[in-house]
Amino acid sequence: MSMQQQPKVNAKLHAPVGQLVRDEVADRVLCHICGRWFRALGSHVRVHGLTADDYRAAFGLFATKALSSYEYSSARSATQRRVYQSSPHTRDNLAPGRRLAGTGVLNTLARRTSPQRRAAQLDELRAGRATRTRAARENLREALRELGYSDVGEGLATLYGERQSSMEALARRLGVGRATLRRALTEHGVPLRGSGVNTDAGRRSRVATNIARTADRVGTPDLRQWLRERRAEGWSLRRLARHLDRSVPWIRARLADGES
Repeated sequence: MSMQQQPKVNAKLHAPVGQLVRDEVADRVLCHICGRWFRALGSHVRVHGLTADDYRAAFGLFATKALSSYEYSSARSATQRRVYQSSPHTRDNLAPGRRLAGTGVLNTLARRTSPQRRAAQLDELRAGRATRTRAARENLREALRELGYSDVGEGLATLYGERQSSMEALARRLGVGRATLRRALTEHGVPLRGSGVNTDAGRRSRVATNIARTADRVGTPDLRQWLRERRAEGWSLRRLARHLDRSVPWIRARLADGES
């Protein structure tokens, strides 16, 4: 836009930059500059020294979206379709543009970064996050119901607070992510344990998790039996530790598991 084309605006715009304000009842759109309502802004903005493209650029609007009311846009689209279908000359004139659209160039132009597009993307992102959050909460509520807890707060206080289940073990048991569980604990007033605080339940949970992972690594349902068989074959504790990527004391403890 040249200096001569810069819009003369009031100190305060009549609509936010990046937003085309519509009156759904009157089916009109609002001019950012003068605050008047129109069925279409494309011709009106000329009185402000702007083309429609200049106006879109000046106020951060979509490069390819109509500056008009929904009813007006629909009526105009219907008219254009009728003309296109009935006029070979019109189809010939529009053929280069259709070919260009097929290359993806027009799609790139339509996605030109603008405040309006950014606002739309943020709205979609927020809506998606809200949907995922609701789904996660419902999954948590259903999992607790299956365990016999009709109240989410009571179930979390019992399992995490009283029974001292670890965050990881409880999240896995309930089939939710740790972030979802942590958020639910906070929302329901269940105190979170510090990252350095160990509990007997937490230690047992971590041991069980490590045993399961190690057993899966060597493809056995019974790690202790597997270890005893390797020892009977002459494997040293050090060799077992290297093979399983565990410490010698850890291997020794697993061999002793279950012994009185």
